Amino acid sequence: MNIDFYPSIEPFKSYMLDVDDTHSIYVEECGNPNGEAIVFLHGGPGAGCGKKARRFFDPEFYHIILFDQRGCGRSKPFLCVENNTIFHLVEDMEKIRKHIGIEKWLLFGGSFGSTLALTYAFHHPERVKKMFLQGICLSNKEDLLWFFQRGGLSEIYPEVFKKFEDFIPKDEQTNMLEAYYKRIHLSDNEELKRNACKVWSDYELRVMESEMPPINPEILPHDLSLALIETHYFYNKMHWDDNNYILNNAHKIKDIPCSIAHGRLDFNCRLYSAFKLIEKLENYELVVVEGAGHSPFTEKMSKVLIKFLEEYKEENGR
Repeated sequence: MNIDFYPSIEPFKSYMLDVDDTHSIYVEECGNPNGEAIVFLHGGPGAGCGKKARRFFDPEFYHIILFDQRGCGRSKPFLCVENNTIFHLVEDMEKIRKHIGIEKWLLFGGSFGSTLALTYAFHHPERVKKMFLQGICLSNKEDLLWFFQRGGLSEIYPEVFKKFEDFIPKDEQTNMLEAYYKRIHLSDNEELKRNACKVWSDYELRVMESEMPPINPEILPHDLSLALIETHYFYNKMHWDDNNYILNNAHKIKDIPCSIAHGRLDFNCRLYSAFKLIEKLENYELVVVEGAGHSPFTEKMSKVLIKFLEEYKEENGR
């Protein structure tokens, strides 16, 4: 069984799809237009899609759909948080599905992409054949405290967290998320905004894996969209009225087949979250990937994800 990334491919179609009066999202279709439809849901929120995301999937078997979520990547307007919530993204997915003419599709998402996949499935279970999830993110208060406040991830990456914390005055460090939100969304100082985005983005990238490539010293568009959209979502508690929205709605999709891969050393999204989720599911497979962290693109994690997809292909070959 082939468990390596597939060769690089280009889309057979790419376009901008108007989803409301404000937002137009970038969509691309790759692989086999008559194949098994699968949509790739990127993380962040605000990370956007890269070319390597296409390479998880056999282009002869899968009809691969990727899109940049509102406000990021190639979608427009860039950095716009107006009408930008997870529920808007669910609506966008439905508009993409209907635009392409897909009856039911497969969902593939990691990190926030797993959160979006689950939320979509809660609203449209009849449209989901199966989910392939990685790095389960419950996006609740406990997750945010673990990641952004001293006493959680700070004890594993103390030197990295110190740089993240030191950007904020000591009298505001008891609520790091609020402090960054104020600087990124409410400040009139453009230089302060950009620098806050860069510190935020660098912190996220440095704790993703035990060995990461050097951080680019320049402030890139990705740094801005990741920080701005994440703080918008996280500070506003995902625009949910329920701290445990994912766990409290998981019963709605308990019968949908779901293959989950989660790194043992994923400190961005704790393995504990995956185990809490599967308590609510009945038709699932969970693989704990030893020695793997948060990124889906590392060798250990990608092999498991591609194996899931290859097994589905063998079971549903036509």
